[in-house]
Amino acid sequence: NNLNIIRLIGASLVLYGHSFVFLGLHQPLFLSWLPLGAFGVYIFFTISGYLITESFDRDPHLLRFFVRRALRIFPGLIICTLLSVFILGPTLTTLSLKDYFENKHTWLYFQNIILHIRFYLPGVFETNKLPNAINGSLWSLPVEFLMYIIVAILGVLRGNRWTFLVLAAVSAAITFFWAQQTSEMIVVYASDLRQVFICGTYFWFGAVFYKFNLQRFFSISTVVVAIIIMISLESWLDALSICAYLLLPMVVLAFGLSYSPTLNWLTQSGDYSYGIYIYAFPIQQSVIFLYPHITLNLYLPICLALTLICAILSWHFVENPALAFKPSKQINTNNIYNF
Repeated sequence: NNLNIIRLIGASLVLYGHSFVFLGLHQPLFLSWLPLGAFGVYIFFTISGYLITESFDRDPHLLRFFVRRALRIFPGLIICTLLSVFILGPTLTTLSLKDYFENKHTWLYFQNIILHIRFYLPGVFETNKLPNAINGSLWSLPVEFLMYIIVAILGVLRGNRWTFLVLAAVSAAITFFWAQQTSEMIVVYASDLRQVFICGTYFWFGAVFYKFNLQRFFSISTVVVAIIIMISLESWLDALSICAYLLLPMVVLAFGLSYSPTLNWLTQSGDYSYGIYIYAFPIQQSVIFLYPHITLNLYLPICLALTLICAILSWHFVENPALAFKPSKQINTNNIYNF
């Protein structure tokens, strides 16, 4: 199917949207409503909600479920963190190497490996338009992993499709009436609680599409209607925000679950979306630090090329080899919820 290409599109949207921020420009909006970077993140959460829920239903064994999830997230994250601390930091810090490595924040950055996100390395990117941020994209990873935990809990509790629908509706209501209305952050485990609901809503609606088998209604007509409705609601952003919880996953999943030989050929060498997502931010910050007056037309292709190289290397030498250790489903498990 086209899921690899649409994940690639999502990661590229994040890179593209952030480029404007790093250059001090206004980030383009999707339908005058949503920054393109956020749009890319919502694509990821929608696909993840569908696939992760399907994965647990296919093999509802807690240990195998979390081993698979860990092998997808942590190997790439660990290498990216090591490269940030030992290559990027020492190369670009304004401090001496002695001061850099003696600073406690250098070592606190390793908390990213346990999804306690840290953005700061001492003396790095202090003069950038987005100062002191090494890898701002990592904020979504603990939110994503929390979704995995909740899926597992619902599986253990035998939650049915109506449970997922209620959860999606409640998350949407909290998002609309609180998370999107307040500028006050509630921080839990170094994460903004608002994002648990804002991004989580798309995750849960992706899960709802799977649980209710709504993909059977996917067609060119339904996708066109969904797009027309979203475009028509552009002047009523509150209504668009609410309807998008259902319409955006419909468009994303209808395209992602379809099949195109051409698009499949483009992504058959590997899934580079995660690598693009975790490497784009530090690469973009590095380029703008080294060339602060670079133009957007030059900045974008340079960052895209460098990020893609890192993503390809990450997939072939880190992520894909790690996925070879994914446990296969075991038949005749006595208690599927036991470790």
